[in-house]
Amino acid sequence: MAKGKRRGHGGEHENHERWLLTYADMITLLVAFFIMLYAMSVMNVTKFQQLAVSVRSGFGGSVTNGTPTIMQAGGGVEGNPAIVTNSDAKNDNDRNNQKSPKETTEEAKVKAQQFLPIDVPSAKLGSGEEDKRFADVATQLQKYVDAHQLGGKVQIVINERGIVIRLLTDKMLFESGKAELRTQEAGLLDTISLMIQRGVDNPIEVEGHTDNLPIHTSQFPSNWELSTSRATTVLRFLGDHGVPWKQLRAAGYADQRPIALNDTEDGRRRNRRVDIVILRKFAVDSTNPSA
Repeated sequence: MAKGKRRGHGGEHENHERWLLTYADMITLLVAFFIMLYAMSVMNVTKFQQLAVSVRSGFGGSVTNGTPTIMQAGGGVEGNPAIVTNSDAKNDNDRNNQKSPKETTEEAKVKAQQFLPIDVPSAKLGSGEEDKRFADVATQLQKYVDAHQLGGKVQIVINERGIVIRLLTDKMLFESGKAELRTQEAGLLDTISLMIQRGVDNPIEVEGHTDNLPIHTSQFPSNWELSTSRATTVLRFLGDHGVPWKQLRAAGYADQRPIALNDTEDGRRRNRRVDIVILRKFAVDSTNPSA
């Protein structure tokens, strides 16, 4: 019996400190929980969305399945707002309410081409000898336009670049899709060449412009060739009628510099034009309308 008692006393004692393991696990979980709460309080929404998409894709589901997600419809009951709002979705809705990027880009181009009419006071007008010459030339040309009732086809404007003599091409300078000068318009171009010779010795840039309707012929594969050819035709007329060749240069811009939106026939008609630009001598970048 004594031997048996000794065997009993020699057994393992019960461990009364095992609760420490459970306590340590609980503390670790609490620390992890509070770290997660802190991370959520400073969450980067974009990264969270990327994580959500990655997790959903990893489980074999589609990203949205065509139905509102928590990020879009809210995570609360019956569509109440979620804790994390989808700012990108809001921005997308705002963009949808605005005009398309194409229209916005075209409007920006149109805005960049807006000029000051000669009858609008300008700080540059009359501020120097060059501006006085510009004013005289513009006034004489405007008188010709008014006398021949060309107000709907010719516009004379002054901006930072100089004098812009804008000639609409439809049934005036050229036939549709062609670059041969109409002989009946020689009087207008001859008057312009005389005004240039008498009034200024500034560089002259002749610029061809088209609408956004594509052209594809054996002579003109695109609007770039058509606009450049028309500009060159007008340049040759000016040079042949007394404007010094050294003052002249030509450029074609196709549909890249509209003065009206191309979503109506009237807007496209206004964009089909040739601009004769009498450049200021101090202009740094004469090819940039905003310079």
